[in-house]
Amino acid sequence: MINMESIMKQQTTNTKPQKHSQRSHALLSASGAGRWLNCTPSAKLEDEYGEKKSSVYAQEGTLAHELSELYIRRDTLLDISEQDFDQRLEEIMANELFNEEMLDVIPTYTDYCAAQLAEAKTANPLAVMEIEQKLDLTDFIPESFGTADCVIINDNLMEVIDLKYGKGVPVYAEWNKQLMLYGLGALQKYDTMYDISEVRLTIVQPRINNISSWQISVEELRKWAEEELKPKAQLAFNGEGDLNAGDWCRFCAVRNQCRKLYEQQMEIAKNEFAEPELLTDDEIADIVRRTPKLVEWANSIAEYAQKKAIEENKQWPGLKLVEGISRRKWVDEDQASNAIFARCPELSEDEIFNMKLKPITSIEKIVGKKRFEEILSDVVVKPQGKPTLVPLEDKRPAMGYNQAQLDFADNGE
Repeated sequence: MINMESIMKQQTTNTKPQKHSQRSHALLSASGAGRWLNCTPSAKLEDEYGEKKSSVYAQEGTLAHELSELYIRRDTLLDISEQDFDQRLEEIMANELFNEEMLDVIPTYTDYCAAQLAEAKTANPLAVMEIEQKLDLTDFIPESFGTADCVIINDNLMEVIDLKYGKGVPVYAEWNKQLMLYGLGALQKYDTMYDISEVRLTIVQPRINNISSWQISVEELRKWAEEELKPKAQLAFNGEGDLNAGDWCRFCAVRNQCRKLYEQQMEIAKNEFAEPELLTDDEIADIVRRTPKLVEWANSIAEYAQKKAIEENKQWPGLKLVEGISRRKWVDEDQASNAIFARCPELSEDEIFNMKLKPITSIEKIVGKKRFEEILSDVVVKPQGKPTLVPLEDKRPAMGYNQAQLDFADNGE
């Protein structure tokens, strides 16, 4: 495990920050602001030691952004010809990451943007929309920039709308650091042309039907920038400050090597092995809240160690690589079935073959979400989920005690 604190000291004295022109990304990215604002040394550590490859999910998100921009240009901004639209759409649909679900869910975002522009124009006919705007953030963060998906300006009100195509967890706009940075960058770009006094920040997650908005005054946003953002951004750019573990560690590129996170999780794990009756109600509730993150972190460490062992022949103390459990399989199913018919004539087709309907999500992707809902919803049922204990912040409504007992029994427990 890398001793992150000693590395921080080395970086402060030995490592010169790269110029923006030498990097393909900003050291202090807007998307990672929630992390480096809470743990200022993390950005430098990620840049130096983290893996720098784009995930399939990120590439899929980029494609969804391109598709949404295309439809907004055709249907709302009216600044693209049908010929150019068709050509670009064909290119997007030829991408191996494209699927019909994109066409089904993207209108949640594009329709919202169109509706917000229409509402703004009702109040002010001169309201404007800008999409995919490059924002200069260097007045607040050294060598940093960002791209706003959609900005709508109605003189005194500016709305920044961000499309998030992922469906892992809901993301909310209130005090969302990435959107606050976009708000500041958009203010720098448009404030001389408009009398903006309020900024509305909106996140649209079309695949989970989550639209979250939050409004903040320009005065309060700029106060936050001066008092919190700028000082912490400078610390982060220099690789200084204290390591701080928390929820923001989830997507950190060095989370598997971070000693601070290790210490935090080990402290939590101490209580995992205590007898429950020796703990207070508050302690038990705290463990229930923290356990999913502890398990996720432990699994991530195991995956990291295994990858290093396989790809780099890394030798870990007390561990070894072995052949995993595997199952027998037919060399060739057609060849095998012919052999079975020939050599086991007493077996019928029903005894040999097992035909099974594909999962709902597979059929839904093939026919499209909207069409699936229209023609097949009557043959789909969603059973009630098994009772699960979750933090109060979870958006799902609480179950009653009697109902939970019944459902627990129905699930065979």
